[in-house]
Amino acid sequence: MRLARRASLLLALAAAGCTGPREPSSAPPESDPAPNATAVPPVDVASINQPFRNLTDVQSWVGKFERESREIYAKRLAIIDAIGLKPGDRVVDVGAGTGLFEPYFSLLVGPAGRVQAIDIAPLFVEHIRRRALADSLPNVEASRCPDDGTGLPPRSADVAFVCDVYHHFEHPERNLASIRETLVPGGRLVLVDFEKEPGQASDFVMHHVRAPKATVLAEVRAAGFELEREEKLLKENYFLVFRAPGGNRNRTN
Repeated sequence: MRLARRASLLLALAAAGCTGPREPSSAPPESDPAPNATAVPPVDVASINQPFRNLTDVQSWVGKFERESREIYAKRLAIIDAIGLKPGDRVVDVGAGTGLFEPYFSLLVGPAGRVQAIDIAPLFVEHIRRRALADSLPNVEASRCPDDGTGLPPRSADVAFVCDVYHHFEHPERNLASIRETLVPGGRLVLVDFEKEPGQASDFVMHHVRAPKATVLAEVRAAGFELEREEKLLKENYFLVFRAPGGNRNRTN
């Protein structure tokens, strides 16, 4: 079922002209594929976020984020399919970056749904707005968010998507509390991030990612979320789906 849905999604997006970045870039790769088994110092999250606070060149990041050698981009259709969005859903893309997922989300939630792309970088927000206008995506909105929250009204989203962003949270407790408040009771938090395992993860991941999956699971559960499922569809990243407190836990999506 998912394979058929993915094929239909790809064909629809290809027809709409929304399948990839508009301008190629020769930006250097974001990660080093060589694994590193040595101990590394604690990650300074504020430091790795600094380039986004001082962002001046969006296209260089389009080249980094939207390239086939990045697993998130290469597996984007599998990721989208596993989320299980349906018409009418309201989804917030936390740390949306270049807006890679927005055209896909827009198509799946349809005219009755809404896609809210948020990011701390004003130039990313402006880029997403221009992209949504160029691709005729009226249900996509973009806004700047604070470092420690969504900046959105309570109960304004059914799904929160946090992809390759959780390890950028400088205040995870506050970020998670804000996401929980933004979601409707029983809403879903979909979290995709790097596997950080000594001897298996790349040197980039070991020095760039704050915590391994076990720590992330503990933090998210401590914030009141319940793990619903884990999808084994990625190699370098994990894919976790949580439920916010309240709501109907037995509903299907």
